[in-house]
Amino acid sequence: MEEIQGSETPPPEASTPDTPQPDASPPDTLTWEMFRDRFIPALGPFAPGFARETLARHAWLVREKNQVMNLTRVTDPESMAIRHTADSLAALPLLAEGGEQLFRHVLDVGTGAGWPGLSIAIACPHLKVTLLDSTRKKIDFLQTVVNELGLQDRVTCVWGRFEEWIRDHRKEVDLVTARAVGPVERLLGWCTNSYFGPMLLWKGPAADGELKAVEGLMWKRRLFVALDEAYQIPGDEAVRRLILIDHQRN
Repeated sequence: MEEIQGSETPPPEASTPDTPQPDASPPDTLTWEMFRDRFIPALGPFAPGFARETLARHAWLVREKNQVMNLTRVTDPESMAIRHTADSLAALPLLAEGGEQLFRHVLDVGTGAGWPGLSIAIACPHLKVTLLDSTRKKIDFLQTVVNELGLQDRVTCVWGRFEEWIRDHRKEVDLVTARAVGPVERLLGWCTNSYFGPMLLWKGPAADGELKAVEGLMWKRRLFVALDEAYQIPGDEAVRRLILIDHQRN
């Protein structure tokens, strides 16, 4: 696990941690096998076959840790598959090898329990992924997950501030991802004079208002919306949006 020097207590970048809610099945009665067998079918078409069991294992480890650490309010297998993992993998057409754009190193800001960053790393073995969060306990937990899943050769867990880490690594990163970490304005604020590459955001109904609020800032910084795609996940009626913000090159 990497640690940014000089940042003993970085301020939180992510939203307030969720409060765990009890699952319909008590944790001590839901075995790993039972969880897996309910989780995998709920993934729908988003997850590649080779990655499904590992994606389920990640979610299971989060659920187990959630008994002692606030990581998510969603703890039943089907909801975790739909609302966390499948949602994270909605970006797969953009990130998959051979897609329209080929990224090599993804930085997931405010990664929390590892969504979307760790899901992306599991489903895209050609990518190097850095998981960044300002909460030390979350990064310590994610490091144990990465080790258990055998992904330490291409997944790095970093405790610290985005502004500080990116200053020394911006030439290494091809794409920044952010899901449930705050409004667009805050995310763009972190990038001032530090990062000039594309940023992929997972957004919901508030996206229009957030983009409207940063029109002037985007014009000033020569930013534009390169992709704004609505999507739905089977099993969930919510309409979500993937938004890719990039810099004009000329």
